[in-house]
Amino acid sequence: MEHLVREALVRLDRIEAGLRTPHKEYLDTEDAAVFTSISAVQLAEWRSRGGGPRYIKMGRKVLYAVRDLREFVESFGREALS
Repeated sequence: MEHLVREALVRLDRIEAGLRTPHKEYLDTEDAAVFTSISAVQLAEWRSRGGGPRYIKMGRKVLYAVRDLREFVESFGREALS
């Protein structure tokens, strides 16, 4: 279990470092899953059934634009009740 946590933290650090650089505009499925807190399996299901965030497919490679991931997640936002 500790190994999985360490691996996830390393991946998250890599994503955060990449997001600070201007050229890291696209994430693969695993990084998109960490970025959005949506499982890679769920992202794959949405790709095959429809729904989910926009993605780009180049051959076997699937990429998600960070801006599209943010827009997708923010679309679920709700106003707080007073």
